Order: sequence, then C-alpha cells, then structure tokens
Amino acid sequence: MNFPLTAARWLLLASVVLSAWLFGGTRDWTIEVIRWLLLAMTALFAGGLLLRTRWPRVPLLVALPSLFLLLQGWFMHWNASRRFIPEVQLFVDAAQRLPGWPGFWDAALTRPSILLMTGLIGALWITCDLAANRQWRQRLWITIAATGLSMMLLGLAQRFTDASGIFWDPYRYVGETFFATFRYHANAGAYINLVLPFIVALAVRAFYREGAEKSRVFWTLASFVTAACGFINTSRAANLVCAVLLIGMASWIAAARLRTMRTRRILTAFAVSSGLIAAAALMALSFGIDRTVGRWERSGFWDQERALNYELLVSDFIPAAGWWGYGPGTFEQIFNPKRSTMGRQPQGIWAQAHSDILQTPVDYGWAGAAAWTVIIGGALVSAALAARRRGCSPDEHEILSMACAFALAGVSLHAFVDFPLQISSLQFYTVVIAGLAWGIAVPQPRNRR
Repeated sequence: MNFPLTAARWLLLASVVLSAWLFGGTRDWTIEVIRWLLLAMTALFAGGLLLRTRWPRVPLLVALPSLFLLLQGWFMHWNASRRFIPEVQLFVDAAQRLPGWPGFWDAALTRPSILLMTGLIGALWITCDLAANRQWRQRLWITIAATGLSMMLLGLAQRFTDASGIFWDPYRYVGETFFATFRYHANAGAYINLVLPFIVALAVRAFYREGAEKSRVFWTLASFVTAACGFINTSRAANLVCAVLLIGMASWIAAARLRTMRTRRILTAFAVSSGLIAAAALMALSFGIDRTVGRWERSGFWDQERALNYELLVSDFIPAAGWWGYGPGTFEQIFNPKRSTMGRQPQGIWAQAHSDILQTPVDYGWAGAAAWTVIIGGALVSAALAARRRGCSPDEHEILSMACAFALAGVSLHAFVDFPLQISSLQFYTVVIAGLAWGIAVPQPRNRR
C-alpha cells in the first residue's frame, strides 16, 4: 500500500465535501482552507508517485497545458512588472527580474490565485490518475452525488423554515436569494447544475442493474429533488442551464431505451423522458418557486449593466491584456479604476467580470485561456464521445461519461454570463469532473492502482 498516494485520494474526496459545506469557498478563510487542502493533496500525490517510481496516468492533452499554466503563472508572478499601491488604488512600475519579459501586474495580488491554481492542477492530475481504478471512480462519483444531495436538502430546509440566512450563521446578512451555503444565487445554481448529472447518472445506472430496486427509488427521488432545486434557486441563467441539462439528459436516457425497445414502443420512451421533466417541475412548484418567478417578472433575463461591462472587456481590456494577461486576482484593481477614465461607466464596483469566458483572457491572456480551453473543453469533448452507446444498453463508463459531459457543458454555458469559475469550490468541482472525464475517456484495465 502506498500511503501518500492513498492519502491524497482520500483527501480529494474529503475536499469534495468540505469545499461545498465551507460556505462554498466564498469567504476568505474558506478559500484559504481549500487552497491548502489542494496543495497538501498535491504534495502527497507527488510523494506517492516518487515512492512508486512511476509517472502519473495523465493524458498528454492534460499534462502539456497544465505544465504550461504552471510555468506561465509562476514565472510571470516572479517577474511581476508592476506593484499595486492600495492607498491610492494605482499600479506603479516595478523593477522586473528579467526586464522586457512578460510579467503579471503585482506579485502580491496574484500569489493566492497562483497557489490555488497549482492546487487545482494537482487535483486535476490526481483525478485523472485515480480514474483508472474502478473502486476509486465509484467513491468519487458517489461522494459528488451524496454531497450535492445533502446541499439540496439544506437549501430546501432553509426554504421551508423561511430562514433569514444560513442556519449556523444567522447574524450575517446574505441577502434574500441565498441557497444552501452559497450567498450568491448564481453560484448556488452553478453548483446544482454540476452535481445534478451525477445524481441522475446514479439513478440511470440503478435501472440497468439487477436487484437494485432500493437504489432506483433513492436516486430517482434524489434526481427529482435536485432538479426541483435548480428552479427553486433564483438565478435566471442557472434556471435556463438546468432546463437545458434536463432536456439533454432526458433525450440521452430516451435514446438509450430505444435500443432495447421495439419500434411500436418509441412513444413510451419519449413519454418517460418527458415525465422526468414534468415531475421535476411539479416538485419545484410544491417546494415553492415563487421567488424565482418573481425575479423573472421583475428583471427579465438580460442586464444592461452587464452588456456594457462585456462591451468594455471586448473592446479594451482583452486586447490590452494580450497573450499573457494581467494576472489572476488583479481584475477588480485593474478594471474599476481604468473604466472610470472612459466615457461610459457601469454602476458600482465590479469584483468580477460576470463572464468567465471574457475574464479568463484578461487574467491569463490568450495563451493561458487557450490552455484552460484545452483542459476543460477537451474533457467535455472526450466525455461526450465516450458517452456514445456502443451496445444495446449503456455501461458504467458511458453513464459516468454522460454525467461528466453534461456537468461540464452546464458550467461552460453558465460561464458565458456569470463567474462560477472564479469561485474556489466550483473551480475545484470543475477540474475534478474534467479529470474524471479525461481519465475515463479511454477504458482502462480493471482494478489498476
């Protein structure tokens, strides 16, 4: 038994639970805890590989962009070109160690994000490596689903009791749209859409197993509850993404059933998939969807402030960031002062761009954004290809690949109009799911360690 390697895997599972329950990684101290948990598991993983004297089982399309991001991040942090003065909210030129070479804006601002990125890449590699082992895949799958379900039950308990805040932190005002441990409803919605496919996948797997009646009932009910929470939560973008995921998964399930049914029973298959969506809608109505409906009526979908924000990013900030970017963790300090010199100013202070698709090139430049696209986008494509059914009924690889594909598709869609990938817990879940997708894309020999 390789203790460091095993400990790294158990710490990964523990982090899946803790990152969600510690306020979703949205408070400074919880971000710090998550950061050091990820770094600790990365160190244990590296030590375990050295003891076993083997390379990690990581695809080349993951290893190369990951190593590039580490090299870019740490080099440009070391070679910072400016220094931020908080008293006057300005950047001033700094003496670079290698003048003329790329460098982020301010080493102190970027250091926490670079440390977190290092831990995230470590989690990505650990997940890719453990995906070759069926037992560990199962543990990770169930941990993601069970943790997600526990968060849904917490959110429903808050709604039923008309709680004014998170139960164990009642004196901190978190607004009216919080859900579970997330203060911001869009982050909660992104989390729901990340875990929903894994819960549905467990229900699907149970229906293809003999003697799994209890699992069928449990995970089917869990799927309905989680889908209902996707609409009870008041994020408009998350509501739409949840609807897209439900339609997509229902179609996948219906297509799987068609392979085992006669032609005259095709309508039955589509009736079953439609029934899943209808049942989730009815459950959402029974749990209370009035806040969500009210928010749609008051605000519609499109936010003019965000539209102006996006226009400024596309026209000025992304071109200025160039190939190498300003550095993760610098967005608020760069964006707000600079926009004040422009004729059109969005209202308020923007800590995030509310579009990860646009903020990533600002933070990492085109080069870093391309590397993240290969890792996350490639995982999505790999999972989608692996989810294609080759036999009469889907096997476990195909069902789990389906879950990974829909989860990554959901968070990617949401990232166009919000910032789920700036939240430490959601970043962690995304890279873990991406690692799982890459790891199971090609069937592995059974019980590999």
